[in-house]
Amino acid sequence: MENYLPNLKDNIHKILHGRNKEKELLKGMYFFIADTPKYMKELGLIGDFFSVRYGVITRHRNKDEDHNLSEQNWLDLCDRIIEPFVITKNNNIFRIFTDVQLNNRNIIVCVSVKSAEKTLNVNAVSTAFGYRERGITGDIIYRANKITSKQAALLDMPNAMSLPPVQRLEAEHDAQLS
Repeated sequence: MENYLPNLKDNIHKILHGRNKEKELLKGMYFFIADTPKYMKELGLIGDFFSVRYGVITRHRNKDEDHNLSEQNWLDLCDRIIEPFVITKNNNIFRIFTDVQLNNRNIIVCVSVKSAEKTLNVNAVSTAFGYRERGITGDIIYRANKITSKQAALLDMPNAMSLPPVQRLEAEHDAQLS
């Protein structure tokens, strides 16, 4: 399915740093982030692509360190959202955990996703924030084969027990190797 939304990569600078007149024209708009990979659709993220609304980006801007994603973080996220290390599901909310560069280091970013409308086949990003020092919550429905020690540490928290037994043993083994 072809989307007709403006691309976030082309608009993130205006959203974050534009003049008030430019921002006013973008308010309320939805922006294309990335196409949904087949494996994610098979996990239940049935939308053809990911989108984000202007307000989701601006709502938490300067709220706190975790929610203050930079322009480069949003650009990186457009590429990284389709390469998560973990996907969880809690009710009908999916959380995609990936990482982006921040000041020459990787930070974990959690993206909450839900279906936007019953009539639209879109995975709508409802929030995106830096994820620090917390365990991953929800049922883990996907785990990448290779993860970093920082990512493994998040899986080492109590809620990582939601992995199926074989994957849990693999995660524990990988965590011990890290």
